[in-house]
Amino acid sequence: MTTTPTQPSASPHHLDFATSLTQWEYAPAPESVRPEIAQRYGLFINGEFVEPHGSQSRGTQDTSFPSINPATETTICEVAQGSAADIDAAVRAAREAFPAWAALPAKERGKYLFRIARRIQERARELAVLETLDGGKPIRESRDIDIPLAAAHFFYHAGWADKLHFAFPGSRAGQTPAPLGVCGQ
Repeated sequence: MTTTPTQPSASPHHLDFATSLTQWEYAPAPESVRPEIAQRYGLFINGEFVEPHGSQSRGTQDTSFPSINPATETTICEVAQGSAADIDAAVRAAREAFPAWAALPAKERGKYLFRIARRIQERARELAVLETLDGGKPIRESRDIDIPLAAAHFFYHAGWADKLHFAFPGSRAGQTPAPLGVCGQ
């Protein structure tokens, strides 16, 4: 039994797979585009990027270190290296900002955390590419696990912000948990 090619049908429902497969156009995958990366990143202290004070405790003046892509062994960018003086400056700035932060109602503080989560979601593909370039891990792991998990943590804590009085059953009436102070990691 032999088949002969048929002429394309005039029907709008006719699909011509022989030509349609070669005519599809694909948009470039976000993972194939290198995100915009600065050559150097400073320390983010008190709402702005600042240059580090150096690390005199180690006897060097090195104020940065390279972030290297382990797949290509090329330098992605230079990252500022903080010293004890830089840590003191960051803690001092946080302590100065703390009274205004503590004075905000918990619901308002939660909105800030929620906005951070949304910004992570909005830029998830770009952040996943950066994480993959910096850490050498598969894009699938960065894109499907690491970045969504970071956003999920902020969503989780944002959701608790206005429910804190329910988190401590048996506490005295009118007693609401309050921010305690500055911490760092």
